[in-house]
Order: sequence, then structure tokens, then C-alpha cells
Amino acid sequence: MASMVIRNIPDDVMERFKERARAAGKSAEQLAREAIAEKGAVSRTELIREAEKIRARSKPVDLETTLRIMQEARDERDARPYLPDVDDDR
Repeated sequence: MASMVIRNIPDDVMERFKERARAAGKSAEQLAREAIAEKGAVSRTELIREAEKIRARSKPVDLETTLRIMQEARDERDARPYLPDVDDDR
């Protein structure tokens, strides 16, 4: 995990930030981590661009093949016993 030091935050801004953190039941550090994570999250545009790159490298699959693959997956799923109380990572 990375860390960072932020300098020269105006006192009034820091006080409001700390108050918002207290009101949310969080530390100022936690609130700052959440804000950084939100601003640093992958944007919709970036996700679409990455999906388009992957799509460009993939060959098209016809409907018949798609339906066959889906049916095979369903058949495989249905062949397994239904055990609702078993918590596994299938």
C-alpha cells in the first residue's frame, strides 16, 4: 500500500474536513482514503476503452456457437448437486 503526506491544507478546510469525518463516524484519514479512492477509480470511459481493446483482439462468435456454449454451461451447472448450505467458491 502506498502512503502520502499532504502539506499546506488551509486550517479552515482541514477543520471542516475533520468535522465531516466525525459526523460520518470516521477518522479524517479514512475519509481522505475514501475520497482518494473515489477520485482515483477507473472511469466509465476508461472501462469502455479497455473493453473495446479486448473486443478488438477477440474473434467474433456466431449466435449458434454462443447458444451452444451457454447450454453447455447450464448443463454443467445442472449436473452438480444443489447444496444450499454449502458455502464454496463455485
